[in-house]
Amino acid sequence: MVAPLQTPDGRQTLAVNLQFTRGRHGAAARIELHESTAGRLAMLALRGWVDLSAERRIEQALDDLAARGATQLVLDFSQLRHVDYRLVPRLVGAIASFESRAGSVALCGMSRYLHDLFRLSGCDVQLRSWSSVAALLAPSGQEQASERAS
Repeated sequence: MVAPLQTPDGRQTLAVNLQFTRGRHGAAARIELHESTAGRLAMLALRGWVDLSAERRIEQALDDLAARGATQLVLDFSQLRHVDYRLVPRLVGAIASFESRAGSVALCGMSRYLHDLFRLSGCDVQLRSWSSVAALLAPSGQEQASERAS
């Protein structure tokens, strides 16, 4: 059993690394659960290539997070290199299932390539996406200022 870490300000944090598939095109994830007075935030950072086996394990991880009371989910795709295009609708369905059962979902760090895969699968309009986790967590005034062109 893994005990959560206690931060100096009284919040609890738990981090788990998962290996979904192995090999040259393996997939892995890091899950961080942050406990605070506002609720339980789960951050799921995906890495590698998502095939059918990895997608099924991602579905299980999302189900487990919802069952454990996570009310907010941040999916970080910045280290995700590829998703089998046939699995994009299943992945989006799993994300939507989490959202309907548990709470809000935000996607961060999607490359142009991944955006295109989601768009070609017809699933891009169903998701809220930010350029990075930092852009999502930045106060709204700072985010707007950094995106202005001169």
